[in-house]
Amino acid sequence: MSAKRYLLHHFDDFFVVLFEKDNKANKLVILKDKFTVNAKEGDLLEVEINQDKSGYNFKMLEEETDNTKKRLLDLIESMKKK
Repeated sequence: MSAKRYLLHHFDDFFVVLFEKDNKANKLVILKDKFTVNAKEGDLLEVEINQDKSGYNFKMLEEETDNTKKRLLDLIESMKKK
């Protein structure tokens, strides 16, 4: 299976909730003990189902996350000036 990009939405007591980057209707809910990456809410991740280990492979997309955050902060600042 190919990897998809997900935005980490939130953590709750037992689960991590992610939404697919380009299709917010697709939600991925993972048990916290299967979530093997040190990420925080708002981070962009590449997630691939690992058939061999019955789990997931995660890759942080830090540069893309940082670029998105910067664009949003710039947009907020421009709105404040108006």
